[in-house]
Amino acid sequence: MESAIFTALRARFVSCWYAGAVALAGCAQTGGIAPASTPLDASTVDPGAALRATQHDAGWPRQAWWKHMGDPTLDALVVQSVAGNPDMRIALARSQLAESLARAAGAATEPNVSAGGALGRTRFPRLATPQPLGGHTTWNNHISIDLSYDLDLWGRNRAILQGALDSIQASAAEARAVQVNLETSVVRAYVDLALQYALLDVNQANLVRQRNIYDIVHKRASHGLASELESSQAQTPIPALQALVQQSERQIALSKHQIAILSGQGPGGGDQLRRPRLLLEMPVAVPASLPAELVGHRPDVVAQRWRVQAAAQSIKAAKADFYPNINLVASIGLASAAFGNFFTFVSRDAVGHNVGAALSLPLFDGGRRRGNYGVATASYDLAVEAYNKTVLAAFQSVADEVISLQSLGNQQANIEAALNSAQRAYDLASKGYRGGFTDYLSVLATENELRRQQQALALVRAARLDAWARLMQALGGGFDAAQGQD
Repeated sequence: MESAIFTALRARFVSCWYAGAVALAGCAQTGGIAPASTPLDASTVDPGAALRATQHDAGWPRQAWWKHMGDPTLDALVVQSVAGNPDMRIALARSQLAESLARAAGAATEPNVSAGGALGRTRFPRLATPQPLGGHTTWNNHISIDLSYDLDLWGRNRAILQGALDSIQASAAEARAVQVNLETSVVRAYVDLALQYALLDVNQANLVRQRNIYDIVHKRASHGLASELESSQAQTPIPALQALVQQSERQIALSKHQIAILSGQGPGGGDQLRRPRLLLEMPVAVPASLPAELVGHRPDVVAQRWRVQAAAQSIKAAKADFYPNINLVASIGLASAAFGNFFTFVSRDAVGHNVGAALSLPLFDGGRRRGNYGVATASYDLAVEAYNKTVLAAFQSVADEVISLQSLGNQQANIEAALNSAQRAYDLASKGYRGGFTDYLSVLATENELRRQQQALALVRAARLDAWARLMQALGGGFDAAQGQD
């Protein structure tokens, strides 16, 4: 009996393969649809003169690169932001979603076994059911175990699974990109907070200086040594300087709110923040091997590369739909719909089974498969161009920050020279005033220039730290090159 069954199955398989071979020529026609985009080779990208001229090798940024700024409060804020920021949690949830989708896709590559049954009393109609069941009510029971297995002859299910696994890698890299962006945002907001405190110092000092000028002029006017016009001119800048002080205090409060939100707290979480204590002088350099290493370190570039690979697997899956497919099926069960008690179906005579194969041949579908193949190839082109755009943007962002750092370094050197000159002029004026050679207005005039240069230095220092933070972000923020490798 069993030999006859297997002989019949073999004959059926042969006939199926023959029919499939005949149909393939007409089935696997994609209408000339093919991908049009090619992934950019990062090694062929011209990094620009700024990067080619770089001589220093500072090494790639590592985890916790912001610790070079030497502020424990900043360290704690970054750690807290990664743990509590909603964007980070969203990215992690997307990674978990990708893992679940891959698990579901993997199920199609394995045998599927299911069990089911129904137990109940059934009345069989006399006019529709032959005797002896017709017109009687009896137990109608059945239980079965069914097995199906898709042979996946052309690799469709395997391609879908591989694409889902590639999407897991892409989601992990995207989560890392979110983390890098979040870390950088916290550092930049903290640098801005330090800047606002520095500007507050300068604005407060300018306000005190202007009030001193007004007091001197006012006293002179009271003794007939200055006019009311001079007194009014000395008083006019005071309200504006008070407004600048208030503006600095407002910016400090807003910066604290921003940092609190980034760290996953409410705005009130920033109330406890104190004045930053950052190391303002930091050596800045970029890796000498920048063009060759950039793609391997930036998580957004790595994520896009995985997206390209996932899209390529979608093309394979869509192409496999043009070919015949065979599913192995089998079932065994117990059934009874005869007179008797509840347990009548639990007997040898109630056993039934089925073993065979199901063949599907895509003969005509109104263009659905060709349309799906076109969608897959277009999606691949989109993924490739998104990857190319990301690579070019990566080089641009690094080159921009390198140029900014070089320019800001030169600006800072010039401003520091001007500040030293202004400090010397102020010291000389103060010394002359104490010796009776100059009046106090000369001291205040030199102090005005000193404060102006101090403000300029605070601005350029903050801009340099901000550019350095953006460079760390552009370099991938310490992303491990081992992640996301093929």
